[in-house]
Amino acid sequence: MNINLATLPLPVYANTSARAQRRLRIGNLNPDRHAERSFLRVVERLEPDSMPPSFDSIASAARQLNQIFANKHRAPCIQMRLRCLAAMKAMSQDSGWALQEDQRQPIRWIADYATGKHRLVPDHVPVIGGLDDAILVDIAWPSLSFELDDFLSFRRLRAKEAQLRGLHPRKFGFTREDWLHARAAEAALLQRARRRVGYCYGATPAPALFRFHG
Repeated sequence: MNINLATLPLPVYANTSARAQRRLRIGNLNPDRHAERSFLRVVERLEPDSMPPSFDSIASAARQLNQIFANKHRAPCIQMRLRCLAAMKAMSQDSGWALQEDQRQPIRWIADYATGKHRLVPDHVPVIGGLDDAILVDIAWPSLSFELDDFLSFRRLRAKEAQLRGLHPRKFGFTREDWLHARAAEAALLQRARRRVGYCYGATPAPALFRFHG
């Protein structure tokens, strides 16, 4: 799974006072106050010291996406972030990974909003459905990206080890500690291999193939 969000950025949305901006339609939607409050509540929890994105700028981003991806079911930049959200939810629920509560909580806030009935841009809307969720993922991304990258590495290794034993990955008792030990063993093996290669290259000078006589 490619989790480099920079490869498919969302259109720029300004972090200015959302309440000071006039409300605009987002695509063909006119979000109600409940949806606006629900969205802002999550943004403020995720980023309490920053200004939330304005609804004007979100509407502008939606217009850009509708123009660029008019023939697609969903804009690829949104789709990527929804896949990341699904992976985050899997990470928060995986007992083998045992995510810390302070990292599980932001995922829960976004997931609860995404499954709630008060949404700025519901999933069924063509092209821009889930834009609100995608923005929330972007806001939470700096604090969760490295953890998610490690979790995906853990999940791949667990699947391989389970397959070798003929087990389903979820029925294989593989933990974060097992993954850390496996990574440390792999790093030590690579270090020994590099030393061996260095020794071979630096041990005895190879004889000259040609001799030149003056």
